[in-house]
Amino acid sequence: MNVSIDTSRCIGCGMCEYTAPGVFRIVGRFSTALPDPDEAQYRRARDAANGCPVNAISVKK
Repeated sequence: MNVSIDTSRCIGCGMCEYTAPGVFRIVGRFSTALPDPDEAQYRRARDAANGCPVNAISVKK
């Protein structure tokens, strides 16, 4: 799974970390993707991307 976050758009609201804690962490003011996220978390990561209020997250399988 490839997860990317556009930090120029990210507002650090934390919804992604709440939705998929095995994939995202808020570090400082921005969301970051954990290295080598578990493929079993794909659905949650996709839900986090779809729920991002500023569309800063992209998830590809």
